[in-house]
Amino acid sequence: MTRSLLAIGFGALVFTCINVTRFATSHDVPGWVAWMLDPLASLALLTVLYVDGVLAEQGGYSPSGWPFTLRWFAGLATWIMNCWQSLFPDGHFRLVPSQADAGGLLLHSVAPLLLIALAEASAGYRAYLAGKCAEHRLTVKAYQETVAAERAARAQQAREERERAKEAERAQEQERARLSQEQAQRQAEREDREHAARLADEARKAEIEKARELARIAKEKEEREARRTAERLRTQAEIEAAERDREAERERLRIKAEAEARAHEENERAKRQAAAERRARAPQTPVRHRQPASESPSKKQLVSVSISDGRASNREERIPREVRAAQRERAEREAAAEILDNRTPDPVQLAKAYGLGETWGGDRIRAARRRLAEEDGFEDAVIAAVLEVSA
Repeated sequence: MTRSLLAIGFGALVFTCINVTRFATSHDVPGWVAWMLDPLASLALLTVLYVDGVLAEQGGYSPSGWPFTLRWFAGLATWIMNCWQSLFPDGHFRLVPSQADAGGLLLHSVAPLLLIALAEASAGYRAYLAGKCAEHRLTVKAYQETVAAERAARAQQAREERERAKEAERAQEQERARLSQEQAQRQAEREDREHAARLADEARKAEIEKARELARIAKEKEEREARRTAERLRTQAEIEAAERDREAERERLRIKAEAEARAHEENERAKRQAAAERRARAPQTPVRHRQPASESPSKKQLVSVSISDGRASNREERIPREVRAAQRERAEREAAAEILDNRTPDPVQLAKAYGLGETWGGDRIRAARRRLAEEDGFEDAVIAAVLEVSA
């Protein structure tokens, strides 16, 4: 209700401000101060309505004559100033308006009358709510007193139960002490009898343990002999398996060396063939013009690298496919070994070992990085090859 009252009051203030300002300026009030008239009257009306409602909510409040006078004076003043143009459109005051604009009068009366009616109604609502809240407070207080009384009764009952429990516990303690004493006497007599029986049992057990110890020693001796025999047989089998593995490894290395020798021969033959072709084409090659002095060295280097890469690519194409695949595999394994050793492979040195160009070496390094990241078992194979070479 308070939010609605404030919202309607603010809306009425905004709605009526223009008409009241025009009314003030038409009666020779300067414009820079004329706008203050409607906010003063509206805020005074809103204040007295709000305060009356809040006090009525507390209960036992009845507005006196001054709040009544202020409320109706502010409300009627705002209503009359807002509706002046509709009551007296010709500007002449008459006790009974004769040319009133009924539509304008209704239009400009809605906001002030809504504000006054809502404030009066809210005062009644607040008074009703104040009475209901007082009843609820009395109900809650009575409930709290009842709960407190019940809690006190339960606490007293709990104390009495604890006292009774303590008395029963003391009686039980006394009974347990008596029973414990009797049990201690019986226990002492039983322990004497058991001690004598235990001495006899220990003598028998000592003899049995001695016999078991002798049997255990004999069994352990047999097991040691069996383990030695099994160990000799396993060692002999491992030696034979290792010999077979070494024979297989030597055979693999021999086959690998032959393949590398053939690849080297093919590479040398391709180099010789390329050299012969270059010599055959040499007389037909036109003499190149000398580069201008202004050309930078970096550009010459780029041209030479491009030419060498092109030649290396041509040499690689002349090598048989199987040899090229073996070279790529070996180069990628070498690059992967350097990467795993936290070193940066040099594409120039890697390609130079195979007589190829820097681009080929860079491709092999990138392929090695990709296979290390994606191919399962490649890293283990590289590590095994490195350990084998080291051995």
